[in-house]
Amino acid sequence: MNKTDKTDIYQTKRALTQFAEKLAEGLSKPDQKFILDMVYGLIKSRSPILTEIARALEEDTRLLYTVKRLSNRASAFSHFSRLEQNYLNAIQPQLRDDMYVIVDNSDITKSFGQQFEHLQRVHDGSRGGTEKGYMSANISIASTKTKHPMPVYSHLFSAAEEYFDSTNVETYKGLNKVQKLFGDKAYTLVMERGYDSNDVFQFIHKQDASFIVRLQDKRYLKYQNKNYPVPELALRRKGKIALETTIKGKDYQLKISYINVELPCLPKVPLRMIVVYGYGQKPMKLLTNKPIKSKKEVISIVKGYITRWRIEELFRVQKQKYRLEQVRTLSFNSLCLIYRLINDLIGHHTLLLEKE
Repeated sequence: MNKTDKTDIYQTKRALTQFAEKLAEGLSKPDQKFILDMVYGLIKSRSPILTEIARALEEDTRLLYTVKRLSNRASAFSHFSRLEQNYLNAIQPQLRDDMYVIVDNSDITKSFGQQFEHLQRVHDGSRGGTEKGYMSANISIASTKTKHPMPVYSHLFSAAEEYFDSTNVETYKGLNKVQKLFGDKAYTLVMERGYDSNDVFQFIHKQDASFIVRLQDKRYLKYQNKNYPVPELALRRKGKIALETTIKGKDYQLKISYINVELPCLPKVPLRMIVVYGYGQKPMKLLTNKPIKSKKEVISIVKGYITRWRIEELFRVQKQKYRLEQVRTLSFNSLCLIYRLINDLIGHHTLLLEKE
């Protein structure tokens, strides 16, 4: 190993230690050491399994003792709000005016799980249908330079929790956190078809937030004082604006048009439906409250929606790099902590890439 390699390793370890110390700021000394151990163990082992995390620590004690210590502390940990705020303080300098904020739910499936706390059937996004597992609310920004996903809200939840209300309410909690995080800065929420809901649109409207949402075909929109199904309305626009772009590594030549519409649930609120031909057999339909005065603005909105696929990189890192679905801890509190720390580490990695 040459001198440059040793210097790079030292700097990486130092940056990780400093990040872990920031996350644990304000906690008791035992909790600070626990968080530092968990962060170091997660990044070294790339595993959510406590035994692997403990093995990565290489402590001068029996492995079983270290596993038991981590397990007990993870089950009893209660300072999630402090962890979250410390993480947000770390990424706050990355926020810019008029950023795209990507909102999406995901799942952690435990097909053969029997004794996991609060285990419920959830929609399996990768295989379709339902499976035993948990849901997560994920909100990220695409970093300014590298466009890598940087989590700004990560929350694991289950319908079996005592105070669970609904999936929408879990999303609203995240949207409220985003509004507080950005403060006076403008931002645009980018959401897929699962958020095409009257309740969601009304909530966003009350927040006075900008949005781009992909529409479902069952949706009706008001055009010239009449309600039309979205597919029928889309056929009125054939696509006059050209855009060459890359989506998920594949090149596309898109044709785009837009039409002024309203939502029946938000009368008199001016909106635009953007129709995109060339991606899939059916045109893609987007709804936005962003103003459109030029072709450039139409293209900007479509590109903004395309950034939504960046969050899939987040899910890939969660499930492939950190093997999140291999987690074995039976305690739901422990699982929530591991999920929280994995997402914090993904944010830390993006911060490092932004500095290169």
